Amino acid sequence: MSSEEALTVAALVGRLEEAFDPAWAEEWDRVGLICGDPSARVEGALVTLDATAEAVDRAAALGANVLVTHHPPFLEAPDTYLPQPGPSGTLVVALAAGVSVTSFHTSLDRAPAGADALSQALGLTIVGPLERSAEPVTVIVTYVPGESAEGVRAALASAGAGRLGLYEKCSFESEGTGRFEPAAGADPVVQAGPAGVPEVRVEMVAPRSIAARAVEAARAAHPYEEPVVLALEARRARGAARLGRICSWEGDGGVLELAHRVRERLGVTPRVWGDVERTVERIAVANGSAGSLLGYALDACDVCIAGEVRYHDALDAVARGLTIIEVGHDASEWPLVTVLGNEVRRCAGGGVTVTVEQPQMAWRTVEDADDRG
Repeated sequence: MSSEEALTVAALVGRLEEAFDPAWAEEWDRVGLICGDPSARVEGALVTLDATAEAVDRAAALGANVLVTHHPPFLEAPDTYLPQPGPSGTLVVALAAGVSVTSFHTSLDRAPAGADALSQALGLTIVGPLERSAEPVTVIVTYVPGESAEGVRAALASAGAGRLGLYEKCSFESEGTGRFEPAAGADPVVQAGPAGVPEVRVEMVAPRSIAARAVEAARAAHPYEEPVVLALEARRARGAARLGRICSWEGDGGVLELAHRVRERLGVTPRVWGDVERTVERIAVANGSAGSLLGYALDACDVCIAGEVRYHDALDAVARGLTIIEVGHDASEWPLVTVLGNEVRRCAGGGVTVTVEQPQMAWRTVEDADDRG
């Protein structure tokens, strides 16, 4: 790879965001480039689960100047940045070592490949997505002469509007008539007679985070002196990018047999809440914290396999007939690191060394410790 073709940190992050759209992330989340020099050339990348100071040190020892993780170093930014344990120290170490940190958290959780990962690691048959919620969006609407519609659509798309899953430049148009009377001092582009002016209504959906940018892009591309550009708050039924999976399996035993499979596949001892003898037909799979998905699981499944469930949520779910197999937050999300690593390799190309770490659990049971010596 020549210096002219060198992959920058910003370019790598941009390519990864095409696979793990930031619009899929929860509003409270931190995704994308967290710290580092966007213009730096990518010398190597380490892909792992958590963005910690120790992970930064491991990246630097490998000669990698990009740390790509599932979990960001923080969800709420530290008040200070000092060389101390925790998120603050992670960023100080990263900046001192010249290691850029970029994370793909709930955007990876919702990406189809990410949402499939745990179910596939467990050898289950995916029936469909678990989450059935609507996502907040902004609908950008404007009225423009037909000959200018393409320019406005292109400007909105360049600003990030019109992307729905794997589809880009999505828009809707309808023809109509615009009427106006210019006041003194106005300089209209077209003159509106009694019959009005033929116009096209252009609509495009945008993530709320880029709504202001999209509105300004439409305004700049619009030929009118005083265009109508509306930003309407709405909610859209989620598409392919949804959390969790509903699965079936070929086993004919109960929860206990399924729990043994989980232990064998993930290498951890799970906790089971509820009836271990019940027959299993439909299985809800949710990596990480399953709290927001338990309602969907109760409606459709017998068992929920999850990273973790809050105590009272678990008690309530069991009382309502849902058995829970809890495997540990990290154990449930290491399969996503493989997905992330594969995408980093694809985006970085053959000229960049990409190291993908293997699962390392941050906890163990006493039995696990005895088994491992």
